[in-house]
Amino acid sequence: MNMQRETWVLLIILLIAGAAAFAHATTTIEEYSRHNIGWNGTSNLGLEETRGTPPAGSILLILAPEGPFTEDDINRLRAHFEGGGAVIIADKEGRANPLLAALGSSIRVQPGNLSSLERGHADPRLFRVQTTGNSNLFAGIETLLVNRPAAVQGGEPLLETPLLTWDDTTGDGRPGGAETFKRRAICVREGDITVLGDPSLFINAMLPENPEFIENLRKQPVLIDAVHSGTGTRNPIINTLTWIQATPLARAAIAALVILPVAYLFGRKRE
Repeated sequence: MNMQRETWVLLIILLIAGAAAFAHATTTIEEYSRHNIGWNGTSNLGLEETRGTPPAGSILLILAPEGPFTEDDINRLRAHFEGGGAVIIADKEGRANPLLAALGSSIRVQPGNLSSLERGHADPRLFRVQTTGNSNLFAGIETLLVNRPAAVQGGEPLLETPLLTWDDTTGDGRPGGAETFKRRAICVREGDITVLGDPSLFINAMLPENPEFIENLRKQPVLIDAVHSGTGTRNPIINTLTWIQATPLARAAIAALVILPVAYLFGRKRE
């Protein structure tokens, strides 16, 4: 009786340890990753992803762009526009600029260190911006809290910084020298392309700060571009599990590997 109880206790401990190891192996701390449940992940964003040409009339979100954009990528986006679709690019590093140029857009992201004296936080790079253009993304919203945004040039401004904003090139948190105050656009639109200079608006920590913006986003047919967005992971275990979930044949093979040994053992017992 005691031996049986010890066996069950050992089995429960192994199950708990296995669950903990699985949870650790299937999460990541990579910024913007949908597998990151921490403050800088996008696990709570709740938007579907796509790797092919999006459905007609949908909105493709390229979040924190990664990697070069090939000619096939450009053609895929052009086909998307021809089908009545639109694109939102959330980028503060300027990695989307070659794509914008290839698409014939005048919009460019200007990486920098925007800071503002008109803020409600100690960090001058965390401040509120005003809506200045008409867009479904910002319907019913007067201001948004942004976190270290980049300025965006070209197109029609949709979001602008307060007047007392400067590019803190020295990084000392204080305006001085050649640093001047002026309004800067951090979100602009040109045709079916919208560029937002703050991808952190989509991370877990920022979602509660701008609930109306996220609600507006979820009301629209928005899909994340899984090919070039930074929402994926380099974790091989997570990528393998994702591949298995997306591949019916692989799921069937795994199920067989689990069921067949059990069926064999039960067959042996009956004999």
